[in-house]
Amino acid sequence: MKDVPRQPEAVTASPRQLDQLQHLLARSIGARGWFDEMVEKADPEFRFVAVRFHGLHVEQVQRLTALITAVGGDADPSDNMSAALKRAGLSVRAVFGGIDGDMMARIRESEAKVLAGFTEVIKAMEPSRYRDELVQMQAELQDLLQAVQGEERSLPERPKEE
Repeated sequence: MKDVPRQPEAVTASPRQLDQLQHLLARSIGARGWFDEMVEKADPEFRFVAVRFHGLHVEQVQRLTALITAVGGDADPSDNMSAALKRAGLSVRAVFGGIDGDMMARIRESEAKVLAGFTEVIKAMEPSRYRDELVQMQAELQDLLQAVQGEERSLPERPKEE
């Protein structure tokens, strides 16, 4: 008797899981918008940091959108209110001061919220390829934070005005 390949079972998310995934997507969209603005406004010596985070968030928003759709949700990857507010705040900062190495504390704080969102969703998901994808995305963000932290000492900061 010949083995017939089995179709993978469909994985669907509960309404609670979909809400958590949507919240994580919203956080990622907000981060993408913030880094989009940061890439444009960053001082030349700091721009590479913004570009790296922006690229990761662009990719992760796409992946989260696909994941939400795959588990039965309706995802919208367009900018949200959080992204608009973050862009505006960064624009104001750029007018009054540089976007440079002293932004790292704010970046770590912002990314900690995204990481917490991943943790929340991962805990709520049953073992599946989708949960594995979330674990991988969380690890990618953690790895980028570590890599940039290792390079942080070489980032110039504006002298503090007294």
